[in-house]
This record gives sequence, structure tokens and C-alpha cells, in this order.
Amino acid sequence: MTTTLASCSPQLYQSRADREAYTILFEKSTGVENVEPEELPLATPPAPDLSKLLPRPKSDEFLGEFATYEVGAKVLNLDEALDNGIHHSREYQSAKENLYLSALDLTLARHRLAPIFHAGGSGTRATDSRTFKLEEGMTEIVATNTFSRTQSAGFNWLFKTGARLSTDFTQDFLRIMTGNQSVNESDLAVSLVQPLLQGGGTAVTLEALTQEERNVLYDLRDFADFRRSFIVDLVSDYYGVLRARDLVKNNFVAYQGFVKNVKREEALAEEDRRTQNQLGRLRQAKLQSESRWIDAIRLYLARLDEFKITLGIPVDSKIVLDDRELQKLTIDDPGITREETVEIALVTRPDLATASDLVVDAERRIKVAQNGLLPKLDVALDYNATSEPADTTPAINWERRRWAGSLDLDLPLDRKAERNIYRATLIEVERAKRAEELARDRARLELYDSWRALEQERLSFDIAEQGVALAARRLEEQLLLGELGRGEARDLVDAQEDLVDAQNQRTATLIDHTLARLRLWRDMGILYVKPDGSWAENLENETR
Repeated sequence: MTTTLASCSPQLYQSRADREAYTILFEKSTGVENVEPEELPLATPPAPDLSKLLPRPKSDEFLGEFATYEVGAKVLNLDEALDNGIHHSREYQSAKENLYLSALDLTLARHRLAPIFHAGGSGTRATDSRTFKLEEGMTEIVATNTFSRTQSAGFNWLFKTGARLSTDFTQDFLRIMTGNQSVNESDLAVSLVQPLLQGGGTAVTLEALTQEERNVLYDLRDFADFRRSFIVDLVSDYYGVLRARDLVKNNFVAYQGFVKNVKREEALAEEDRRTQNQLGRLRQAKLQSESRWIDAIRLYLARLDEFKITLGIPVDSKIVLDDRELQKLTIDDPGITREETVEIALVTRPDLATASDLVVDAERRIKVAQNGLLPKLDVALDYNATSEPADTTPAINWERRRWAGSLDLDLPLDRKAERNIYRATLIEVERAKRAEELARDRARLELYDSWRALEQERLSFDIAEQGVALAARRLEEQLLLGELGRGEARDLVDAQEDLVDAQNQRTATLIDHTLARLRLWRDMGILYVKPDGSWAENLENETR
């Protein structure tokens, strides 16, 4: 029976803690956007289930000898990656645990304003022969056998007014085994202390609880911002892997082009239509292109393995990201002016709301500090009742009681510490106001930067598109001149490398524009993350 109780007790404590903490989080999350109640409970996530993903039908030649890695690998699209990140990412789970711990601290702050009960006791079995004196005719030492027991119970209760009520019931039981005599002594003590000046009033008493309540709200807002940033970073990492893969493909195409060009130039050299210097230049460029291609493969596989860790997927899992996601990217106009983004952000961003609330917190603490400058004047009432002398029962004799009332005064002759605290709170208010102004200015700066980045990436994409077209025409021209025997090896190498760079730049700007748009929604505070990791923003109902 004891083993059963011991094994169930920790589980009971855990369930009670969870119930209280989740109740707090559910109540307060209703006032915070981008936090879904079903996202808050803690749970050890199961191992990612990749069996439902479709396998890749074939491998790509541009991966070279590493193409066998993709044979049978599961294809993970962006939606599935976001869902896995929300449910299996170690970073995301840690953020949820931090939020839970904040709510757990609040349960303790609330508990301090409830009756706190205590109980205990002790028992002693003793044999004592130290006071025995051996007299004439006695052959044995007689010992006194006793059994004693002490037990107590009571509670302490702090009221909102600052009053503290304490009660304690104590019972001492002594039984002399020889002669079977017993004595019960019981005592009931009740004390009530109410501060009238320093330490009195609901504002002072509830300050710690009020701050804990607001801290949980602030932590929920931080969690809302974390979810936005987490999704944006996850999308950035996903496209980063695809960008690395696209880099492999572009470098492979360039390398294959050099292979063909070298073969053609070798044939022309045999006919004395090319010099060995020109042929050597192309061969050297082919080796450099092959080296860039191999380095791109290594970088791609490293980025893919790192992304698995981000998602909480075992590194040895065979997955490949869906490169069709790049084909879905487009250059979209945000449909809103820069000034409108600032106006919206000043209303919707949780961190700005917290900055304003911190000013209120600092101003509230001024009143508490002012209370500390007052004299200490406490009124106390004490009541004590005991049992009858040598009573054999634990009953309290309510006629044997003592009442006492007292008034304690402590004049503020030494209040240097309290003075310093008060002056510090005044400074904290000014700091909080400056921090609020700084938070708003930084929000504007972030939005301006996000807006400029979005515009810059749009222009960069237009330039990259023109660059790809121009580089393709140059390469085509150099290949034609080479066939006519009029081209230069250096020009052909430059045209091939420029085409690869232009293709990589076009892919990069397309991805960067998408990420810039997401960061703009995030910085405006209107990127709403769903429980499965998908997102939506309210302006145009853009969804993913």
C-alpha cells in the first residue's frame, strides 16, 4: 500500500500543477493574438512519422556519386516541414516550457494569498532509570517507562489588506507505562496582525501577485512573437537548402558545358585550329568548374543535415526537400504603403504593448515605494486557550483563555534604504518611458528596413532576370564563334561563368523577396501562425 501511494503521489502533484498552469495560460491567451490554446500544453512529441511522405521517384544526375542518397528518400514539402517544426523542433518545445514555467511561478504567487496549512508531530518511547536510588532490601533497579507524543496543526493566511492570521493547535501527550498514568496538554493560539501604515493596503500586498500576473501576459506576447520569427526562420532555412541544391544544379550544368567545350577544342587543336594555350585555358576552367560543383554538393548536403536538426528529425533520415517549391515563388506587391505599415504595427505589435505596460508597472511601484517611507504602525490581536492541568483528554477549556491587543509603532528615524528605493523607482519610471519611445523608434526602423529590403529584392530580381538573358545570349554567341573558329577561350569561360552566376542570383533574389515579404508581415505583427505551422496575414488574406 505504501509503495502504491509513493508511486502515485508524484503523478498527482504533476497533474495538479498542470491543471493550474494550463488554466492560467488558457485564460490569459484569449487576450493575445497568434497564440492558440491548443498549442500551450506540454507533451513529449513522438518521433517524426516520415512514412506518410511520398518517396522521390528518381535521383538527379547533377548530384553525381551522391545521387544514390536520394533513391527512396522521402520528399518533404514546405507545409510538411512547417508542421514538423511546430511539433518536433527542440527550440519550439523549449519556448513552450518557458511559458509553462512562467505560469507555474504565478500559481505560487496566488497560493501565498490563500490559507497555508501545516501539520506535524513526533513520538518518543523512553526508559529512564537515572534518578533511581538503590535502598536496603532492593535487588533490582526499577526504570520508568514513558511514551510521549507531540502533534500540532494550523494555518497562516495573508489577506489582501496586508493582515496576517496565524493559528496553531498543539497537543502534548505523556503516558507513564508503570501505573498506566497519562497526561494531555493542549494549546490553541490565534494571532492577527494588521499593518495600518507601512505594509498595509491592497496595493502593497498585491504588488508581487500583480506583477506575476502581468509577467505571464508579457511572456505570452513574447511567445506570440517567437512563433512568428520561428516560422520565418524555418521558411528561410527551407529555401536556403533549396538554394544550395539549385546551386549544385547550375554548377553541374556549367561543368557539363566546359566538358563539351574542351572536347570540341581538343578536336580543333588536333587540326591546328586552336593553340595549346587556348586549350589549356579551357581545361583549367573545366577543373575549376568541377571543383565548384563538388563544393556545392558538400554545402548542400551539410545544409540539409542541419535543417533536419532544426526540424527535430534524426540526421540519418533520408529526406529531400521538394524543389517544386521554388517554382511557386512569385514577385508580389505588398499592396500597402510604408506609412501604413508603421500605423498598423504601432497597434498590433505585442512588444510595443508590453513596452507601454512596463511604464504602468514602474508607476505602480512608486506607490509601493512611498508606502515604505511611512511609519510602521501595526495593530495585533492574540488569543490563547489551553486545557485543564493534568487533563487526561485533549479537550480545550475555553474558559482558560487569554486575550491581548497591542499597537506597535516604529517611527521612520532611519529610512535611508527606503529613501533610496523610492528614488530608484522614480528613475525606473523615466527609464521605462525612454524604453517605450526607443521600442517604437526601433519598430519604425525595422519596418523601414523591411520595406527597403522588399523593394530592393524586387529591383534585384528584375536585374537578375536581365542578367540571365544577357549571359545566355553571350554564351550562345561565344559557342557560335567557337564553332566558326573565331572565338577566344577566355571569352567562352567568362560567358559560361557569368551565366551560372546570373542563374544563381535570380534564384537568390526570388527567395529573398519572398522572405522579405514575410519579414515585413512579421515586423508589422500581422503574420498569424496556425497550429500546423501554416501562416496567414490579414491584409490580403494571403495564406500558405
